[in-house]
Parts: sequence; structure tokens; C-alpha cells
Amino acid sequence: MSFLGQNHSTAWLKTRLKRHFSELARLALPAVMMRIGLMAIAMVDTAMVGHYATQHLAWLNLANQSLIMFVLVVGLGLLSGILFYTSNAFGIDDFREAGRVWRRTLPFTLAIGAAAALILLPSAYWLTLLGQNTSDAKASGWIAVILALGLPGHLLFVNCTMFLEGIKRADVGFYMMLAANLVNLILNYALIFGNWGMPEMGAEGSAWASTGVRWFMAASALAFVWWAPSLKKYHVRKPHGQAYKDWADQRQMGYASGVSLAAEVAAFGGLAIFAGWLGTVPLAAYGVMFQLVGIPLMVSIGIGIATTVRVGISFARRDRTDTMLASLSGILLTFALVGGLGIIIFFNTESLMRIFTNDERIILVLLPISSIFILSMLFDASQMVASLVLRGFKETWWPTYLQTISFVFIMLPACYYFAFPLGLGLKGLMLGMLTGVCTAWTLQITRLIWLVRRPLIS
Repeated sequence: MSFLGQNHSTAWLKTRLKRHFSELARLALPAVMMRIGLMAIAMVDTAMVGHYATQHLAWLNLANQSLIMFVLVVGLGLLSGILFYTSNAFGIDDFREAGRVWRRTLPFTLAIGAAAALILLPSAYWLTLLGQNTSDAKASGWIAVILALGLPGHLLFVNCTMFLEGIKRADVGFYMMLAANLVNLILNYALIFGNWGMPEMGAEGSAWASTGVRWFMAASALAFVWWAPSLKKYHVRKPHGQAYKDWADQRQMGYASGVSLAAEVAAFGGLAIFAGWLGTVPLAAYGVMFQLVGIPLMVSIGIGIATTVRVGISFARRDRTDTMLASLSGILLTFALVGGLGIIIFFNTESLMRIFTNDERIILVLLPISSIFILSMLFDASQMVASLVLRGFKETWWPTYLQTISFVFIMLPACYYFAFPLGLGLKGLMLGMLTGVCTAWTLQITRLIWLVRRPLIS
């Protein structure tokens, strides 16, 4: 292995790899559990609405995949600097600065949430422009409006949990997610099916439940940060005393991440639109497919965040070999864990699908193409980790360029061509998605190899 150089023995390599894998596991676990908790809310929504009616599941999926997910993920990207700047301040024991990061981003977070809600008010109109029929656009658009009312709350919760993750209190967000999942289950049971004297509302009831849960999460997180005795040293109640221009670098990081996520989510939102063109059953099946692969993808995000930290440490020391090992450790761990989960999904696809629906039409559509979307999941997970690794190299815009090329200019046209001119339907969408994620993986791994070959400049 030529990149080891003359001063690195095989014993050193084994020691460093062991260290990287153990640190990745320690750092990734709370981040993974937190995001699995968020995913569980969506999975419960899909499962309960899917057992209520396939048409309602299609409406909910269209609202979430084409509109809500896009706006929400862009908002998360804009806030991503909170985690990095909080952890940097915490790392040098500057607790007052860590508290400032949280306090100064509160109005910024509310502004993003309010803008997101306003943008989604004419959701039925947006869906009509995207080629949906009038009936589906009206039903899904109203569901999207209800969900949009909860977005400011969701972003406030993310604001607080990123701050808590940055000061190594990620466990707090996990416990809050446990409570939120319980509240969501109760509200869904009441509002979807009309239990306990509540109106039977189907997908609309699930949307109201989600909005209520998001504000419950926000209130819980804000209360903890504001009143927890263990956080007094961060002085979160004191004004941050900084001008808007004083933290421009933090926002710049968020802008780059927001654009990158926007490109990826817009492309996958486009797939939901294509699925809607194919009909109710393909659209519902597309939503079920994403629930099947959701947890492995959440695992990869947690590993990616931990890998970014490990790469950043080695990069700051200008240690080429250790930076390479940190990068490889994260990517290999992703392949191992997500690949293992993929095998489990492959051999239990039908049983897992029945958690979300008993509609035989959906199961018959998804079963023959399960190997395609499972393989897509593996490469999507790996490319997400690779993009976060690149950010650990202080690559602000390159991941954005590469993901935009892969998803917008390659995946979307491929999906359309396979699904419609070739007449492959949902299978064509899955083949196009596989083409896009493999392209993203190839481009980002190529960029990573180029980076580790050049002198490291921190």
C-alpha cells in the first residue's frame, strides 16, 4: 500500500484502523439513533395511512416526497453550520461561544421556517404545475399545507439538537424522539381512523398529527436548552451580542450545504412526480420503497457525520495517510453496515412491505425490482458519506457540483427515459436512480482520491 509511506508499518496501520473504527462507532451511534427516531415518525405515518387506504397513502407520499421533503431538507442544510461551529467552540472549551452559536441562529431558524411555510401555501398550484391531475393536486396540496405549518417547529427542534450534538449531548435529542414517536402514534391512531371520538381524516389526520408532533418536539427542545441546569455555563439566556456579518462564515457553510441538498432532494422529488404520472399504485409503491430503505440511509448519515469529524482532525494535522485512513474507514463501515442491512431487506422484502401496506398490487410491483432499489440504497448511502468526507477536507462547493451533475443532469433524464420512452414504468425509475447514485459515488470517490494525493493544506 504505497500511500503508507516509509514511516508507517503494518502494525501502525492496524492500530490506526482500529482507532478510527472505534471512534466512528462512538461518534456515530447517538447521531444514528436520533435520525432513526425521526425516520420512525415517517414510517409510522406511512404504515398507518397505508393500512387505511392506498389512495390516501399516494396523496401523503406525493405531498411529502415532492414538496415537504425538498423544503425541509434545504432548511436543514442552511442550518448545518450550527453543528460544526458549536463543536469547534466546545472543542476549545469556549462554552460562551457555543451558546452564542445557538442564540444567534434562533431568529435565522424562525425566518427559514416561516419562509418555508409561506412557499408551500399554494401547494396545490405547485403540484398542478408539476403535471399532477387536479384531484390529486388538490388533495395532496392540502396535506402539504397542513404539514408546512409544522416546519418552523421542526427546524427549531433541529436547531436545538444540532447545538446539543455539538456539545456531546446527542442523547437528549434521542430521548425526545422517543417521546415524540409515542405522541405521534397516539395522534395518528385517533385522527387517521377516527378513534376516541375524533373525526376520521385519513392522510389529512396524519398530517395534522405530524404538525402537532413537530411543535411538541420544538417546545421540548427549547425548554431543555433554556432551563437545563447542566447548560448554564453556555449562557444561552444572554444576548449573543454579535452583528449579522460577524457569523457570515457559518451561513456560507449552510448555503453550500443547502444548495447541495436541494439538488439531490429536487431530483428525488422529481422521481415522485414521475411516479405520480405512472398512477396511484406506482406512487404509493415509491413511498413504501423509501420507507424500506430509510433506516439504512439514516445509519449512513450518522456514519458520515462521525467520519467528517475524524477526517477533519487528521486534515488539520496535515497527516495525509491518517486522513486517507479516516476517509476509507467511514466508507468501508458504511458498505459493511448498510450492505448487511440490505441483505436483511432483500430476504425479507415482502414481510417488511406488509408493515406499510396490505395492498397486493403494491407488493407485486415492488418485489421484482427489490434488488435494484436495495443496490441503489447501498451506493446512495456510500456517496452521502463520501460527500461529507469531502466537506471534512474543507471542500465547500465540490460536493455540490458533483451531486448536481449526478442527480439533476444524469439521474432525472435517465429515470424519465427508462420509465416512459422505454416503457419500463417504476422499474425504469429504479434503474435511473441506480445510474444516478453510482455516478455520484464514482465522481466523489475520484475527487477524494485526487485530494489525498496532493499536499494537505489546512
